[in-house]
Amino acid sequence: MPVEVLPEMTIVWPKIVWRMRLLIDIDGVICEYNFPKIVKNFFGVDLSSHTIFAYDLADVLGVAPALINTMFKEQVYGPPNFIDGSLEMLKEWKSKGYEIYIFSNRVKYMGEVNLAKWLIDNKIPFNDIEVTGWGEYDYHIDDSPAKLAATDSKVKLLYTQPWNRRCLDIRKQFTRVNSWSEIKSIVGG
Repeated sequence: MPVEVLPEMTIVWPKIVWRMRLLIDIDGVICEYNFPKIVKNFFGVDLSSHTIFAYDLADVLGVAPALINTMFKEQVYGPPNFIDGSLEMLKEWKSKGYEIYIFSNRVKYMGEVNLAKWLIDNKIPFNDIEVTGWGEYDYHIDDSPAKLAATDSKVKLLYTQPWNRRCLDIRKQFTRVNSWSEIKSIVGG
C-alpha cells in the first residue's frame, strides 16, 4: 500500500495583542482642582482644603447642588494645572498602546464634544470619553470613592485627596495611591 507524504505545514496563529484598558478621572487625579480658590471666587468664603471633608461640595458647604453646578460651569474651561507626573504617564501609556478612557463629571458641565475639544487643546491623551463607567477596565483611577465603587474595574485606585481621606472602604475594594509614581508602580509603564 503506498504511503502518502504530506508537505510540511506551518500553522500561523494570529498574534493576540492584549491592551490595557484604563478608566481615569480628570479633576483630583490628572489635574489639581483648587477647591478653596474656586469656593472663594464664587461664594466669597475662605476655607482650607482640609475643611473639605467629602467629595460632594454641596454637602460640605451646605448649599443646593444647583449652586455647585453653576460654580463648576464657570471653572471647567480654564487651563489645566497638572498633578506631577500625570501628563507624562498618560503619554507613556498612550505610546505603548494602552486604551485611556476619560471618566469625569466635567461631561455634565461641558458635554462630550466640548470635553473632547478641551482634552485635545490641552494635549491630554485619551481614546474616548466614558459617560457611564460601564465596561471592563483593567484599572480605574479616581478620587471619588462612589465612582470607583460603581464600576466593574479589576483594580480600583483611590487617588488620595482631602475630601476622601475619611473614606472607610468597608468592602476593601480600593487601593489608595498618593502620587503618579505610586500609580506607575502598580499599573506599570
